[in-house]
Formats: sequence, structure tokens, C-alpha cells
Amino acid sequence: MTFGAALRQAREGMGLSVQDVALRTKIRGDYLRALEDGHLTALPERTFARSYLNRYARELGLDPQPLLADFDRVMPTPVSSRGPVPPVSRRTPPARRRLPVGLLVGLALLVVAGGAGYLVSQRTQGAPAVSGAATSEPAPAAATRTVRLTVKVTPPGARVYLDNRDLGAAPILAFPADARAQAELRVELAGREPLRQTVDVSRSRDLRVTLKPKGTPSVLSDAAQAQPRPAAAAPSGSAPAAAAAPDKTGAAATPPAQPGVKVTYSGPSWTRVTDGSGRIVFEGTPAAGTVKTFPKGITIRTGNAAAVKVSVDGAPGQPLGQSGQVVTRTF
Repeated sequence: MTFGAALRQAREGMGLSVQDVALRTKIRGDYLRALEDGHLTALPERTFARSYLNRYARELGLDPQPLLADFDRVMPTPVSSRGPVPPVSRRTPPARRRLPVGLLVGLALLVVAGGAGYLVSQRTQGAPAVSGAATSEPAPAAATRTVRLTVKVTPPGARVYLDNRDLGAAPILAFPADARAQAELRVELAGREPLRQTVDVSRSRDLRVTLKPKGTPSVLSDAAQAQPRPAAAAPSGSAPAAAAAPDKTGAAATPPAQPGVKVTYSGPSWTRVTDGSGRIVFEGTPAAGTVKTFPKGITIRTGNAAAVKVSVDGAPGQPLGQSGQVVTRTF
């Protein structure tokens, strides 16, 4: 599939017109059509056309690298023409002049004195120099860890950003992120006071955000810290009763499957989820490994059906379709 066909398929799968994309990317509509149709002569010079292709692909949630490689194959970088290299004129070296004997003797004395000084310095500083060199080796860089970030927002449907990266509409469940000591969490919803706060993502986090009405500061809390502490150990006299407790609750150790619709992504795929009234509850391009849950009665439209697996009421998940297929289904 050519880069133009891939762009058109992704745009139509998202239900967008060329003018919609032009407003989002600030690229002229005739240039976008020329990219989709492969009319390279209608595009500006190569540097700008390649930049437009990269921006267009990212707006549609596509990986731009394969499309840029196809573009480079169709429109390779022109080789600058150069004229013949003029021959280098060779000039006959002048006759070698002999140096005065006194100058030669002086140079020889300088070389001998420099060599003697070097030997003396090596003898006096040899051992410290070796130890200093041994300690100057750089330490190996630590590998980057991946943590899981969960963000649930009240009211739901708010957009969640981490260091200006759009994670999608809340709730965000177990989103994979690079571990780091500080990251900026931003949560926004129309009509509500936005939340912007620095959080620690050096470990997996389960965060709760309450967006207040305009003028009232919104609140961020950690679900792990809000959980009640375990009860203190019972006195020794009540040990038999405590030991008998697992027999009564053993059957409930495995919680039943949660009702609803669970969506798991094996690869990036643009997705729009609407409820029974047609209201959009989620729209975005989640990364591989993302898991989202919704109540039943939703409609899912996706641009890469093979990467989206749906499970209803705990049943085994099934892919929505083939790779690159645009599918709309109601659950």
C-alpha cells in the first residue's frame, strides 16, 4: 500500500474530510489531496512536502516512518550536479636550503633536554597517573524501566496528558510509561477547573482526580494511600477464631468477572467510543498494551480492527477484524 493510500484509508476510517484535516494541521487542502493521490508535481519543494507528510501521518495516529520511506523511494533526494574538478597544478619544489650548523646543534640540545625532563616526570608521577586513569572509566547507563499509570477522573470523559502527551479520555487504565522522578500530569474537561500537577512516576501509580467547577481548585489523590490499613493482630486467646476465618471466605478468594466491556490493544489503533445517546466517551490512538473498560451499550469504531480485542462480561476477548480494517460494532 502506498503512503497516499494509507493516508486516505486512515482519514476515512476516522470519518474526517480533507478540510477537517487541513484545519487541524494548518496544511492547504490541495497539498493533502496531492499527498493522497501521489501527485508529486502538485507539491512544493521536497523538504516541505516531506514535512507535510510527517505531520499528516501523526495527526491520523499513523507511524510516519514507513510512509516517509515510501515517499523517499518515489521522490529520492536529488544529487547535486558538480562540474569537473580542475586539475591540481603541481609546482616544482624549490631547492632545499641547508640550515646553519649552529642552528642544528641548538635543536639537538633542545630535543635531548626535553627527553630527559620527560623521563624524570614519568618516574616521579608514574604510579598516581595509573590509578587516576583506572578511576576515570564512566559507569554504565541504567536501563529505562516501564511503569503502569492509572488515572480515574470524576466526572468521567476528561482528557489526560502526561508531559504534554495525550493519553486519551479518562479513565486511563494501566498505561505504560517510562519511569521518572517527576512528570507533569494535566487533566482538562470543559466547564471544570483544570488540574496541572507534578507527580512521581518512578513506580506504578493509581491516581484519582476530582475536577471541581470553575474557580474551585481540583483535587488529586493516590488510591493506594487512601486504602485502609490492615487490622491489628488479635490477642492470643482469640487465635482459633482468627484461624477459622479463611475457611468461611475461601470460596470468595477469586472475585467474579466484572460486568461490562473490556478493550485491549495489541497495537496502536485510532478508536472512537460513543454511548447510547451518541455522546463520545473516548477518542484517541492508544499504544500497545493499553486496557480500557466501558459499560455495556457502547458503540466502538476503530481503524485497525486486528489490534483491538473486546471482551464482554469477562468472556474471552476477540479481535474486531482484520489488520487495517475499519469496523463499527455495538456491545
